[in-house]
Amino acid sequence: MEKWAFDLYSSEYQINPYPTLAYYREHEPIHPFIITRGKYQIKAWLITRYQDITTLLKEDKVSKDVNNVLASDGEQTQEQREELDLIANNMLFKDPPDHSRLRTLVHKVFTPKMIAGLQNRIEQISYELIEEMKNKSAVDLMENYAIPLPVTVISELMGIAKEDRHQFRLWSNTITNVSNGTDHTQKYETSIKEFIQYLEKLIEKRKKNPSDDIISGLVIAEEDGEMLSHKELLSMLFLLIVAGHETTVNLIGNGMLALLQHRDQLEKLREHPEYMSTAVEEFLRFTNPVEFATSRYAVEDFTFRGQEIKKGEFLFLGLAAANRDPDQFINPNDLDITRHPNKHLAFGNGIHFCIGAPLARLEGQVAFQHLIQSFPNIKLRSDVEIKWRHSEIFRGLESLPIIL
Repeated sequence: MEKWAFDLYSSEYQINPYPTLAYYREHEPIHPFIITRGKYQIKAWLITRYQDITTLLKEDKVSKDVNNVLASDGEQTQEQREELDLIANNMLFKDPPDHSRLRTLVHKVFTPKMIAGLQNRIEQISYELIEEMKNKSAVDLMENYAIPLPVTVISELMGIAKEDRHQFRLWSNTITNVSNGTDHTQKYETSIKEFIQYLEKLIEKRKKNPSDDIISGLVIAEEDGEMLSHKELLSMLFLLIVAGHETTVNLIGNGMLALLQHRDQLEKLREHPEYMSTAVEEFLRFTNPVEFATSRYAVEDFTFRGQEIKKGEFLFLGLAAANRDPDQFINPNDLDITRHPNKHLAFGNGIHFCIGAPLARLEGQVAFQHLIQSFPNIKLRSDVEIKWRHSEIFRGLESLPIIL
């Protein structure tokens, strides 16, 4: 069999990663490669089998706290320090006990009861977007629906003004996309600075005039002595804003593309709306809105499946590869909206299981139900190219041209 070169950043891989991941899952499930982090060249490992990934997600020798590996030589630039402060001081990039403390704090303001109470508002936003699309014969589903639905939901939860939402979407896109070009590096650093400045202003506003939103809740918690530092507050807000919509944007876009490419499943779901819950789980497994688990690295030398993994080396845990593992799923490359059980890893596993999973599931169920009901003749445009984002973590579309 031909060996697929693993180039995480190539256009070919970004468009269709599954043949490459399948090769390594079968022939070299623990595969070494090199990643670049600023001036650092760091050895990394591509992990592609379901069982290996679930093991490493809970392995004590594997850490989430990237500050320890990237800040080791004390020679960071101001831009690198700002990046780490913004991205890596939240619960997603911390180990216990800091992780437990931060996650407990967020749970106080991001409660299951609060999320369950959002269904009516999510449906209202969805119907408003659909009414706007009904006046058009052809649309970009990403621009007109998949992006504005979750962006509006998380913005309202956070208390972000309507006029600012487009800008924070641009910041989020730039920060989570990847490119080897100098131009992107400059845009990336600028986006980090502008996002920090924006969050600083939001925090100051909420300190003076708290309201009924998540930002106010976290600001008040900080002032009530809950051990949330200013850097942690900034980073937590960044995480909730970005993660609060990126996964759902990709879930809606990728899921609709999959349905439009598998018309039998689309018709089955239209005829049997009771399958919606299992369908959303299958979209999460099959289309992988989050392609890799967020950064992990070895805190000490250890041997895993015969490979010597050294302290400081990164582990790329391939959720997309695990979710297509034939040892875990029957006919893993088939889309089956009735698949059950479906123990996919789209939201991770263990203590870092995504806190926003219930919200993403709810938004997805509403989004697909309304689209399928409202547009019985929906189909892909054949004259416009489908474009995939270049991202190290997320798998999503830049555009999805459709005819209604």
